[in-house]
Amino acid sequence: MRRRSRMIYVFDRCCRPAPGCNLWQYSCGTAAPLCELVSQASMFVSKDRTTTMLPSTMKPKLLCALLILIFVSRVHAQTTPAPKPLDLLKHRLETISQGVSADWGVYIKALDTGEEIAINADAVMDTMSAIKIPLLVDVYRQVDAGKINPADRIVMKTADKRFGTGVLRTLDEGVNLSFHDALMMMIIQSDNTGTDMAFARAGGPAHVTQTMHTMGLNSMVATGTTFDWFHALTAAGDPAYAKYTPEELFTKGFPEKLTDAEVEKFHFDGKHPFGLSSARDMGRLLEMMAANKAASEKSCKEMLHMMGLQQMRTRIPKFIEDDANTPHKTGDFPPYIANDVGLIETPAGRVVVVFFNAHHRGFYSELEDADARMSEQVWAYFNYRGKTEGK
Repeated sequence: MRRRSRMIYVFDRCCRPAPGCNLWQYSCGTAAPLCELVSQASMFVSKDRTTTMLPSTMKPKLLCALLILIFVSRVHAQTTPAPKPLDLLKHRLETISQGVSADWGVYIKALDTGEEIAINADAVMDTMSAIKIPLLVDVYRQVDAGKINPADRIVMKTADKRFGTGVLRTLDEGVNLSFHDALMMMIIQSDNTGTDMAFARAGGPAHVTQTMHTMGLNSMVATGTTFDWFHALTAAGDPAYAKYTPEELFTKGFPEKLTDAEVEKFHFDGKHPFGLSSARDMGRLLEMMAANKAASEKSCKEMLHMMGLQQMRTRIPKFIEDDANTPHKTGDFPPYIANDVGLIETPAGRVVVVFFNAHHRGFYSELEDADARMSEQVWAYFNYRGKTEGK
């Protein structure tokens, strides 16, 4: 009891605040910095660090300094705000994206609460085949207006066939399919032949761009058809390809002269993007579709149904459990771009997810897994927390 009383007395006597000062201006009658006093105090800590040996000759100002430091550390611990859970999620997404060598545009929005995460979300990036979602929306808005009938039949010719993803190019000339079939293939397999069939009936890339701008999505641009993109790519390897028609290009095949270095330059020069959009605008379009505002309710449900049948499942759905629906659309230019955009739907709610990337160097599987791991983090956060948790 005697020691305690003396310590209180020392603190009261030596550490009264100077007139007009605050907590950080306590005066012990000396100009010596507190760090100097702490250095002195450390000399009296026992070797096993379990007790503090304070000799009777210790000056009161040293005790004062120790007490102030203890008090201030406790006040700091009590007043430093803990990071918000949503900020922690954003930090995790940033950590994952920074783990691969690529540029990113990420946009997340919980449709039930309005919570958002935006990481470089306003940068306009190459969508690759994710631009097929705006094309699909434009088509179905015209279906609603009575200008297009999805049941119309198409007899495929060689001139309709396109390189790249999809199976229609592998089928014989003369195959008879409905326009709805072509749209379905465009989404679930990213079929490039079906894509240009859709562009032809929607009014071309310019019409898609105009429709998106009318909807307030001003960063979205359908830069050209699938044929236009492959035309430019093959001409980068052999200028003679620039004169080929669609049928001639498909019949001729890729030029043997097209090297990996030329393909890399084609991407990094950025002169021929497949499509353009910011991650935020793509997310806004997905939100409109989820709210039945991008077209009629019937058309929005049909579009999301198509996206839910997506067969490219190495990104958004990869690490998500079966309790979630993930209507989505990929966009690829290996090894530089592995985009994926869509919705994560669980009993806990619906979340828009947009992962754009570009200029990747390294293993393509690592870029795809970065999308998948970010998607997993978003799913886990919004699926398992309480619905009543605030923003």
